[in-house]
Amino acid sequence: MDFRPSPHQNGQPAAAPVAAPAAHHAVGSHTQPKGDDMLKKQKQLIVWLIVALIVVAAVGAAAFFMHKYNESQKQVNKLASNPTLTAQQQQADLIAKVGKLTVLPSGETPTIATVTDITKLAGQAFFSNAKNGDKVLIYTQAKEAYLYRPSTNKLINIAPVNIGSDQTTGTTSSTAQPTTSSNKKTP
Repeated sequence: MDFRPSPHQNGQPAAAPVAAPAAHHAVGSHTQPKGDDMLKKQKQLIVWLIVALIVVAAVGAAAFFMHKYNESQKQVNKLASNPTLTAQQQQADLIAKVGKLTVLPSGETPTIATVTDITKLAGQAFFSNAKNGDKVLIYTQAKEAYLYRPSTNKLINIAPVNIGSDQTTGTTSSTAQPTTSSNKKTP
């Protein structure tokens, strides 16, 4: 309310009404200081950075494992298309492993067999400590046999080999039997 006399009372023209001072902030508007606003923006930025890092890590891990999967599939396809290559690679790996444990005869590729039923080998001294899954490397020219256990990477036995020969034809039979160290033939 304006308490000035009206123009009609003292004969003077009325003065313009005095306006109320303008408020800085309207009721309900943003009343937080700028520091709180910046802190809120920084927290949002940190959350977005963490989310971005998680996404980048997930994409990187997926790419790494996809690359490994593709490499293994190429190798599987290569080996599946050529089983002879697979067998040769396995044979070379086995010879290399046994060669690290003892000196093997050179210039000869061994005949390799796997012990699958130890009960059938009972009574043969060479196989007395053998287990199913053991490998036998037989070098016919060097007349030596090696019993190797892949599960423990150990040589179990080494023995000389007596190769039976057919007297009538002069050819060597295809079965080689390792003998004990006293050179007795085992049945």
